[in-house]
Amino acid sequence: MIRNLIFDWSGTLVDDLPAVWRTTNHVFRNAGVPELTLDEFRAEFALPFREFYERFVAHVPLPQLEAWFHTRFEQDQEPVEALPHAGSFLAFARQRGLRMFVLSTVRRDHFERQARQAGFAGFFEAAYLGVMDKRREIHEVLSRHRLSPEETLFIGDMQHDIEAAHEGGVRACAVLTGYNRLDQLRLSGPDLIVQHLGELQSFLERDDQNWLADASQMPPPP
Repeated sequence: MIRNLIFDWSGTLVDDLPAVWRTTNHVFRNAGVPELTLDEFRAEFALPFREFYERFVAHVPLPQLEAWFHTRFEQDQEPVEALPHAGSFLAFARQRGLRMFVLSTVRRDHFERQARQAGFAGFFEAAYLGVMDKRREIHEVLSRHRLSPEETLFIGDMQHDIEAAHEGGVRACAVLTGYNRLDQLRLSGPDLIVQHLGELQSFLERDDQNWLADASQMPPPP
């Protein structure tokens, strides 16, 4: 039985992909390298983001890149909104008594602003933010809060999220609402792939406690 949920933030609960793409192109312009189309950005962007920057702007020190990014993101994140089904899913999970956590690379000030805008403040028992590598940090989350891996589900939109779930020995659900495409997520081997959190809710509502095992045998969404 799933009793604990660990969420990625960007692309899983809020739609910040357009804002991050625009801000990244601002960084690229400052660094003197070609900008990326949205499709190119989705195909190339990966976590940990240090590795992404090393492939495109290795000649600029990381602190400078982060300064350019966060200064501009203060403007670009204004239209960041909750993803469809995210609010109702959080309410459903709270009503069920599920423990909820966030594990994300997003900086705390950005998270707090976006959580207020989306109406998500107060849902989470703890938020681990500004995380460079979730594959390392997930052990801290599980240990500090005494979460049983077999009762824990990590929900995210990127390969890195699924890799972190595997590293922590927890179940992994990939959502198609964010950064990585279906073909990329399939390669990471999640237990379940859903179009959005509303579809995941329909699985969690089932009385059958073997729903994850059953879901793993289903073909992924087209």
